[in-house]
Amino acid sequence: MAGRRGGSVSSAEASLLAAGTGGVEELCEHLADDTVAWALLRWEVGSGTFVRSKLVAIHFNGEEVPAVRRGRLNARSGEVLAMLGEAHATLEVKRKEDLHLDFMCERLMKVLTADVMEKSMSAEALRKDYEALIAERKLRKATSQKSVGPRTAKENQKQISVDRALAAVGDATGPYNWVLLEPEKFELHNAGYGGLLEMKVWLAEDLVLFGVIRFTFGRETASSVEGMTASPKVVKYIFVHWVGPNVSAVRRGKWNAKQQQADAQVRAICSITFRREAHSLDDLDLADLISELWRLAVVDGAITDAGKSQISVEEYMASLALEQQKQLEAELEEFGSDSASRMCTDLHTCVDSVREAGGEMNWVLLGMQKREAPAQAAGAKEAAANAKKAEEERLAKEAAANAKKAEEERRVKETAANAKKAEEERLAKEAAANAKKAEEERLAKEAAANTKKAEEERLVTKAAAEAKKAEEERLAKEAAANAKKAEEERLATEAAAEAKKVEDERCAREAAANTKKVEEERLAKEAAAEAKKVEEEGRAKEAAANTKKAEEERLAKEVVQGEPASSRPRADSPFLTEEARPSESVISTRLAGHKGQASTEPRMSGPLKLKSGWGWWWAKRHVKLTGGKLQWWRKAAEGLPDVEYRLSDGLTRWVLARHEGTDLEMRCESRDNHHGSKAVGERVILRAPSEAEAQKWKDALMEQMEYVEMLLAWPMHLDGRQGDIRNYGIEYP
Repeated sequence: MAGRRGGSVSSAEASLLAAGTGGVEELCEHLADDTVAWALLRWEVGSGTFVRSKLVAIHFNGEEVPAVRRGRLNARSGEVLAMLGEAHATLEVKRKEDLHLDFMCERLMKVLTADVMEKSMSAEALRKDYEALIAERKLRKATSQKSVGPRTAKENQKQISVDRALAAVGDATGPYNWVLLEPEKFELHNAGYGGLLEMKVWLAEDLVLFGVIRFTFGRETASSVEGMTASPKVVKYIFVHWVGPNVSAVRRGKWNAKQQQADAQVRAICSITFRREAHSLDDLDLADLISELWRLAVVDGAITDAGKSQISVEEYMASLALEQQKQLEAELEEFGSDSASRMCTDLHTCVDSVREAGGEMNWVLLGMQKREAPAQAAGAKEAAANAKKAEEERLAKEAAANAKKAEEERRVKETAANAKKAEEERLAKEAAANAKKAEEERLAKEAAANTKKAEEERLVTKAAAEAKKAEEERLAKEAAANAKKAEEERLATEAAAEAKKVEDERCAREAAANTKKVEEERLAKEAAAEAKKVEEEGRAKEAAANTKKAEEERLAKEVVQGEPASSRPRADSPFLTEEARPSESVISTRLAGHKGQASTEPRMSGPLKLKSGWGWWWAKRHVKLTGGKLQWWRKAAEGLPDVEYRLSDGLTRWVLARHEGTDLEMRCESRDNHHGSKAVGERVILRAPSEAEAQKWKDALMEQMEYVEMLLAWPMHLDGRQGDIRNYGIEYP
């Protein structure tokens, strides 16, 4: 589209100028500064599953287009952009040289990175990422032009039945030379004509598969294909039972049980030479399989000596190359016949391909062309069709030549690889032989050295034994002399000890007599002091009893007149902390409320959240305050409580340490600094549903604490009758 387009703009219609897969740079090749055109570009960033596609509409308004013509064409810009569809961004470019990668990255940074994980991605990084994607697409396109396509049935997306695939393998000149079946319903896993190496690629590690592979060696009669014969001299079939290493034990047993059924299905189309069960790819070594085929051919005597000589890796690879060449040429013919149908010549088809994520085209260019007469249009279409056909034929020939060249290169590489492998094996054998020889020499030297060392050690041991014997005799003589001397010393020591013992016994008897006399004098003094102390304590108890009796008579008189003075609430109550202590009038009211009530009835009961001990978590419990005890259950108040605390006893008492909002904190204190109870130092925090509920629990706790303290100080009924605090359900220690 390098030339100007004449004709009336009003009679022109939007048409497809070009489309492609090469991105911005390829699009620029179809632009000229003396044209007005519109393009839709799919810009992709990211890789793998994180690829993001953005659509960019480009209005190319060439600055060399005459002003009048440019104005008329721009007036129809909305019409053309509507044909391209919605886009994430729209750009206007007036010169061809302005449309380059750096310009696009700078203008589209915000749009292109809106949903990319790397928010801080630079324009340079975007450019490199885009260039990598375009290079990958060009490589894929070039590969598709150089080779016809995949070799296997799955890669060609051919829907063929299992029977047809097996029949193709069973035919000595069939299009497939291997097939794999899945274990459940013997469905086709895949089939191909690339031989053993290709089949091993499709052996899944998590499946059990059954298959058959055809080995052909040599050709007899000439064929129309250069360098290839029509029918093979020797054809062998191997049944393959693949057991993937990642298959579970249950599935492996279930699928392996179908081996006989698969064997029968394969035998219906060919004669199996032998079976091979493989658990790894190493179990399907090409040289090993062909060696086994040759051994069985020799044992069976089913073929001639000439045929036996043809069963080799080299003959197999040569025959396989000819099979592949024949099949590639067949696919080239098929590719050339339907390539025209795959080319994108329709405007809407190209636009849809660009708009589709991962579509074949990534840009499309539209422009205004003058309407042509029907005859002229038909001639142009015929010329285009002829040109298209010629191009297709050229591409098919190039593809065939490239395929043949690639096969030759592959065979050369395989030959070189085999030669290299043989040389490496020879060197490895030489190295192993040298290593073995060196090891034998080393062992011989070590054996001689060990023999010499053993002889030296024997002589040393003999000399040491003789020296030891002489030393033992000398030591025996010295020991006898020392024993005699020691015995004499022992007898002398025993005589001296006997004399000392007699003297010690005499001194001990004298000391015992003196000690007994002193002890008798001390006991006499202690008895006199004890008698005096008992007399004094008796007098003190009698005085205390008289005092207590007088006090009880006084308190009884006060009870008859009204409330006893000892039951009045005190502002300095010892079981209240400073911040929780109520006024004297409140305490009097609470005590008065207890008069005549049974203390075993629940004072408060209901669900609360609590923390016990010094833990940091809250637990929801059913809490009950009754009889001077704080109890709680995990759920309903049924049966014995899970936890129970006495608010006061003879050793400890619980105090209200803090009231803040809905929280009530209680702590256990010792009476008179007594720390014998394990409960001392414990704490419980209660959390009520509301502040009003917390105030109710606070008042109830205060009343119970004060009431229990009053009963401990005055174990009588408030009406003056003598009683015991256990009548109120309170255990006094």
